[in-house]
Amino acid sequence: MTDEVQALAELTALQAKMAAFRPLAAAEVRALEEDVRIEHVWSSNAIEGSSLTKYETASILNRGMTIHGAPVAEILDAMDLNRAYDYMMDLAARPQLLTATTVRDLNRLAMRRVDNPDAGRYRAVAAWPSGFEETPYTEPFAINAAMADLIDWSHTAQVTLHPVKYAAELHRRFVTNHPFADGNGRTARLLMNLALTEFGYPVINIQPDRASRDAYMAALHLSQTTGDAAPFTAIIVANVRATLQARIATLQLAEANRQAAAGDSRLEADDQGNHQ
Repeated sequence: MTDEVQALAELTALQAKMAAFRPLAAAEVRALEEDVRIEHVWSSNAIEGSSLTKYETASILNRGMTIHGAPVAEILDAMDLNRAYDYMMDLAARPQLLTATTVRDLNRLAMRRVDNPDAGRYRAVAAWPSGFEETPYTEPFAINAAMADLIDWSHTAQVTLHPVKYAAELHRRFVTNHPFADGNGRTARLLMNLALTEFGYPVINIQPDRASRDAYMAALHLSQTTGDAAPFTAIIVANVRATLQARIATLQLAEANRQAAAGDSRLEADDQGNHQ
């Protein structure tokens, strides 16, 4: 058994363990989902250079507050990606085959910026990773065919690959095409999390600290130049593992708290029921 196969099997076991717990209370679910959503918007934009902190992002999204001194473009980016995230989660709740329309719409929402004409439109000019002009992304005249190939691949890969492997490959292949003028990284991370969530895995958020971002970008570039996808898949696997472990720890705590509360009362059973 290869290291990757063993790691994916571990994720399957962790996901099954997570699913075996009783769910959190409704209020706890809402709070957890809210935190994940804010972290996604903050971290995904920060990877692309946004200076907003997680707290500032939360203030913009939850209270509609503008941040003194923050660039208007970054505030709009947070609001746009928040809409795209909600759309992604809505799609995940009713699983379906991936389409080019879904990909375009995720980019449209993520990069709206008040009627941005390039949102959802395939680029017509060359593009390459910053500082690597010698390794351009898919050339403009080949994008339509490349994206059609990606969509066809996804329909097979979705049922033949491990869900985490599929999510990582979907992200990697999309970024290698880099079909849009802007927002490709944000769209790739939305697509990856759409794939994960459809299969019952939690949303993962690549952290924007220097070390995490550099490793993530380097693995993507390596896969583009050499075809070696293993380092990138390993990064996604590690993030899924950490997120599953954290979620399981939360569920274990909730269960322990339920049991502790159930056995710690001087009230009669009828009185307890009346106050629940």
